[in-house]
Parts: sequence; C-alpha cells; structure tokens
Amino acid sequence: MTAADRRSLASVVAALLAGVPLVPLTEDRSYLVLALLLMLASAAIGAALRRVRLAEALIRILQLAPVALLPTIIPETGRPFVLLEKTYSFVQVAFAPMPYQVGFAVFSALIVWVVYLLTETLTIGLASPAWTFPVLVLPYLVPSLALYSETSPFLFCFTAAGFALVLATATATSAADGESDAPAAQGLRRGVAVTAILATVTALTGAILVSLPIPERSGQGSEPGGSGAVQLGDPSVDLIRNVNSNSSQVVITYRTDDGSGEYLRLAALPMFDARGFHLTATDLVPLQIQADPPLAATGVVTTSIEIGNLAGEYLPIPWFPVTADVPTTSWRYDPKTLAIVAVGVGRTSATRNLSYTTTSARLPEVDDLLPALLNAGDPQDDDITLDLPPAVSDDVRNLARQVTRGQVTDGAKAKALLDFLHSDRFSYSTAVTPGTTLSTLDDFLLGSRIGYCEQFAGSMAVLARIVGIPSRVVVGFLPGKKVGEEWQVTPRNMHAWTELYFEGVGWVPVDPTPSGGVNNPNRTASAAPSRSATASAEPTVPSGSATPTAAPDAQTGGGGPTDPLPWLASAGTLLVVGAFGPRATRAGLRRFRLAGTPDPRKAAERAWAEVQAVAVDHGRDWPGGTSRQVAATFGPELDPAGREALRGLARTVERARYDRDDLEARDLAPEVEQVTEAIERRWGRPTARAWWPRSLRLRRPS
Repeated sequence: MTAADRRSLASVVAALLAGVPLVPLTEDRSYLVLALLLMLASAAIGAALRRVRLAEALIRILQLAPVALLPTIIPETGRPFVLLEKTYSFVQVAFAPMPYQVGFAVFSALIVWVVYLLTETLTIGLASPAWTFPVLVLPYLVPSLALYSETSPFLFCFTAAGFALVLATATATSAADGESDAPAAQGLRRGVAVTAILATVTALTGAILVSLPIPERSGQGSEPGGSGAVQLGDPSVDLIRNVNSNSSQVVITYRTDDGSGEYLRLAALPMFDARGFHLTATDLVPLQIQADPPLAATGVVTTSIEIGNLAGEYLPIPWFPVTADVPTTSWRYDPKTLAIVAVGVGRTSATRNLSYTTTSARLPEVDDLLPALLNAGDPQDDDITLDLPPAVSDDVRNLARQVTRGQVTDGAKAKALLDFLHSDRFSYSTAVTPGTTLSTLDDFLLGSRIGYCEQFAGSMAVLARIVGIPSRVVVGFLPGKKVGEEWQVTPRNMHAWTELYFEGVGWVPVDPTPSGGVNNPNRTASAAPSRSATASAEPTVPSGSATPTAAPDAQTGGGGPTDPLPWLASAGTLLVVGAFGPRATRAGLRRFRLAGTPDPRKAAERAWAEVQAVAVDHGRDWPGGTSRQVAATFGPELDPAGREALRGLARTVERARYDRDDLEARDLAPEVEQVTEAIERRWGRPTARAWWPRSLRLRRPS
C-alpha cells in the first residue's frame, strides 16, 4: 500500500467519522452504509488510476463515477429533482429524530461522500492535510444549525478524531518517504495514536463544558435531595413548524366526562428578556398532586388521554390539574408552573404510546371571569413574571396604558387588552418571523400587526406586565377536532397562549389569538393550586433534553438559537483543536525523529528529514538531489557552524544510504540542533508559521 493509498483510506475513515454528527437528525443509519459504499468505490478508483500515473485532476473527475450508479441501487435517485422536492417537503414537516426517508438518507450520504472527496483532494492532490479541518466540521454544523435546543457537542469528538487521523497519517507517511522498513509503519502508528488521543481529549473537554446546564436557554429543573439538574427542552422552538405542518396524523386522542374539548398544556415560559419568553430554573418534586379545586371552579372534569407516536418530556394535561394518574414512576411535578415532566433514562420519548387519566378544575368562561377579578396577585415567582427588560420601548409601554385607560380593576384591564388583540386591528398569519424577541413584538404591536399565536401570546404577556399583572406564555395544544365521542389532536394544533395571575384565583389562561386564525373556542379552565404534597421517591438525574417528536408524517422541527454560550464553547473547542493540533503534531514529530534508534541508518534518515522540515518551516525551498548536493546548495546560506553541521549530516546520510558496511551508531541530535540554530539565526524564528507549520503541507506521495 502506497502512502497515497494510506491517506485515501484515512480520508474515508475521517469522512465516516465526520458523518456521525448527522445521527441526531434521523432514526435511520442507512446513510452511513451508503456513504461508506460510495467512498470505498471512489477510493478504489483513485488507487487504480494512481497506479497508471493518471493526472491528479482527471482522477478527481473519474472518482465521481460511483454516483452515476445510484439509480441501479436506489431507483428514486433516477429523478433527482423530484426526489429533492419530496425531501424538502418532508424536512419542512418533520423534526428530529426523523424516520427513514429515502431522499434524506441519500442526500445525507452524499454530504459525507463529498466531505471524503474534498478531504482526499486536500490531503493528496493539494498536499495540505491541515486544511481538511473546516471540511470535516461541515456535517457537525448541520445538526447544530437545525437542532438549536440540544445538539450533543460530544459528537464533535468524532470530527476531531477524524481530523487527527488525517493529520497523523499524512505526517507519518511523509516522515516515511525516505524509509522503506519498519520505522515508517511504527511512526505512523505512534503518530495516529498520540495525535488522535490528544485531539479527542481536547474535544471531549469542550463537549463537557458545552453540556453544562444553562438555565436561561432551555430551563433547568432540580430534583429534591440535591441530586443534580435536569435540563429541560423548550417546547416553543418547534411551534411555527408544527403550526405550518400539512400533517393530519393524529398524535393525541382524549375523552372527557362532559364531552367538551380541552386545551392541553405542556409548559410555561415565565422569563422574558430581549430574546423573548423562555424557561427558567425550577425545582421538581415527585408526582403526587394533591390540590383542591379553586373556589371559582364550576366543576371538576376527568379526562382520559392516549398519546400515539408523539415523543417528548412534557406531559400534555388540561389546566388546572387536580390529579394525574400516570402509569410510570418517571414523572416529576413543577409546583411553580404546574408542568409535569419526565426524568430518568428515556425521558425524551416518555410520552410515546402513553395512556393516563387526569382531573382538572373548570372555571367560568374567560369573558365572564375577567371582569369579576379585582386585583392582580403575587405569585411565588413575581420577580420573574412581572419583570420587563429596560429595552421595552416607550411606545409599547404607552400603548398598554392607552388600551387600559379608564379601567379600574386589573381584571378589567386584562379584558381590555384581550379585546384589543382580538380586534380587527390585527391579522393572523404564519408567514412571519417566529419568536417573541423585543424587535418581533415591537413590529407586531406597532408596525405590521400581523403574526401567529406566539406573537399574540407574547404581546398579551408583555402588555399585562406593563399594567402590573404577572404573566407568562404557555405552550401546548388546542382542543383539536371532535370525532364521535373522542377528541383528536394533530401537530397543527400546537399553540401558545397566555396566563395571568389574579388574587384569589391564581393563574388564569387567556387566549389572545383571534378565533379566525385558529380553532379557538375562547374558553378557559384554570385556577390557583393549593399546596401540593410530596411523597418520598428516589430521584434520577438525567441529562440532555428534547422537544416533542411526532409520528413519521406528523413530525416537525426547527427553532431559533437563544443562548450564545454553547456556540462560543463549541467555537472555542474548534479553535483549540485547529490551532494547537498542527503545532503539537509538528513538535511530536520532531521529538520522534531525534529520540534516537539503535539502527544508525534509520537515525540518519530521520535526522535528515527533520533538518528538511525545519528549513521548510522557515519558508525555505528544500533543493532536490542527493544529500551531498543538498548540502552544497543550501549550506552556503548558513553561517560556518551551521554549514559544517549540515555537511556532516549529509555525509552520514550518504553513508547510510550507500555504504554496505556496518555503521557506528551515534547521536545526531546535536548536529540537527546546530543546523536548526543556524537557520533561526539566518531567517529568525517562524512565529506565526509555528502554529501551522509549512512542513505539514506535504509533498505529493508516489
């Protein structure tokens, strides 16, 4: 196997490792198998053509041939544009992890295959293996951009290991160019092992840093007993794509004892800043809800719920929950927001195929309830649910006061705000920028006045806080459609609304989205919970997070980034590996060459290779020819001490290559150091170039 073959094989393995970070996007792994077949076919073509000494550019073109055979294996690829259109439509309504879809599998495999072709071109064709790093990192960025809430940075270890393999293989094979026996293979093994270990350890450290809980981004729940944090995913990140979904797949069915529909609540987003509404840190307790219906309740409703292929960590429940009978012990309760969340192993798919029963309190219709409420209350988290960032514009503050002018009670103010958002001044449309950032809500309230449920709910919450009413945004599902005796919910029924806190009643849900925009029954069922009792239980501390996932044709995804820390940590990890990797590799290679060996011929070749690398690192072109000719050409540029040391090394190399008699083993490191010092005296130390040594841009191997 030639040096080029080894680099080609390393490129295959590196590209395959780089393709692993695509795994969070899909439940299917066949794309890796297809990518491996394409890469091996292209690698075989390249190896064969190099043996007939075909031009490198022509080799690259002919290596594209395997893709032409795809229609014989996967008939759908015979119409690539149709397949692309179908795949695009699928991705628009699907969210991770997506089920198998032929187009997504093919295009994922092609991404990995293209990464391999570019990696091999840089490593062999352009002799620049250090520049493969930005190519290998591309697949890692795809899920990072698509899964803002929780892409595991640990997957970067695969990318780092692939880059280390390419760099170490290329460096080791270059070091072996002048050798034909065991040391080259030994150097290859050592270089690959040491560099891969260092790069992977660095990447793992960065992954651990990125994986630390970040309450402001997703929400962090602590279980009792100080057992640690549970990182919760923000269910709002997929809201717009669920609402825009074309899927009619039923993911939830339920029945109530009075036959009416229920809003199914997932989670509350109490914290508001310039980035919008999001989760906050909270304490979780064992799921033992014991709450009396509020005084204003008109009754208690029992609801039996069955979830299909909808995977998530939040339990959909009617508001306000009085009891919840869930058949597993992996659920916890947030006494502040009254959300029920899964913990433990497999929590991210805890809702799939789950059946359970809840009882909930029912309040009067919101139009009748609000005017009767006098004062806003003081919830436990009023420091959060009344907080407004200073950047909220004066125009928005004045708007809230103008709409509520003349209203005496807080209930009347809330009703005025609700009527304002229900008026024909606002239009419902999903063709807008998603989110509840300050700029988005400013445009919605003062400019376009066009938005969907997220903007209506966020605006209601902000306006309420301005007039002194605690508020939060809630994410869940609309009641859905009644079919026979049961109600059916699809991903399109995902919705956002607002909860307001009033004295003597507690959190009251109101839906400010106009009924013409969504199926809005304009009814409410809420009240303040009484104290919840907790029972002792052994808490488990999971890690990671998830957003709800649905059935194959009912899946959605997407979202927007909220916290820059994970991106900064990931970028820092990339910089560490990219900056220190080449320099560390070069330093390790120098130590290996000067470490000494019992075989004087091998020692001579290694010392000569190191002198050549030092010269190249200082920007000098290494002349061709025998060692004596090189010394005669390059030596005059050095001072007398360096020139004499170079000549001595050249004579040693000449004897090692051509003298059949036994050679005396001696330490050549001092002569290499003399030549190195002479080169540095002549051209200075390569400060900037030391981080990306020029000698790692290897000669094209034969």
